[in-house]
Amino acid sequence: MLIHAYLHRTVSGKNHSDLENAFATFALRKGQRIHAYYRDREIPPARSSLFRLLRDKGVAIAPRGGPESRTAPEPGDELFRLLGQARPNDVLLIESAGILSGLSDNRWKDFRHRIRQRKIRIVALDVESSWVMVSSESAMAPMAERLTGMMLDMVDALALRASRETRKRHLEGIARAKAQGKYRGRPVDRKKHRQILAMLNEGYSWSEVCAETGASRSTIARAVKSKD
Repeated sequence: MLIHAYLHRTVSGKNHSDLENAFATFALRKGQRIHAYYRDREIPPARSSLFRLLRDKGVAIAPRGGPESRTAPEPGDELFRLLGQARPNDVLLIESAGILSGLSDNRWKDFRHRIRQRKIRIVALDVESSWVMVSSESAMAPMAERLTGMMLDMVDALALRASRETRKRHLEGIARAKAQGKYRGRPVDRKKHRQILAMLNEGYSWSEVCAETGASRSTIARAVKSKD
């Protein structure tokens, strides 16, 4: 059993040397040592926010230097490199289970699959019940698999709660803006509306308009209503 420590770039605001020391101390108390550290490369805050925004919209950021240069780093790159190098029953050591909830939906699904497939144990410093998995005893393997499943379920719950809180803050912001008379809603794409209306006037069905323009049926309805 080897311990692979993952250092997330934004974890708890700690610098990485402090976290490395915390990981090393934890492993030493368990009679182990850290086999390797995996550290995500830093991304400037402004660029990181832009990256997340475009990623959520399915748009990739071209790396500096053109398409021939190396792919721009994405949050979690080193985490997946760790998964590729770890062996069955090795330990993925992280500071907090919450950092895994920051993975995109696709990456999270891939992460879950790889963890289960490769039988890698997840140990988090802030989840004391996971510490027992730092053991080379063969009898620990079945329990470790169950505990790792619980850790994955915990991250799912954290991600769902974060999503709900984000949605709640968004709705509260809209309510405040409406109360202050500042809310304007989503800007109308008048060019798209004109295209939709033109196609409808030419006899195209709503389904054909959806397929041609990429507009939803609700958008078509708004375009028709705006004409009245």
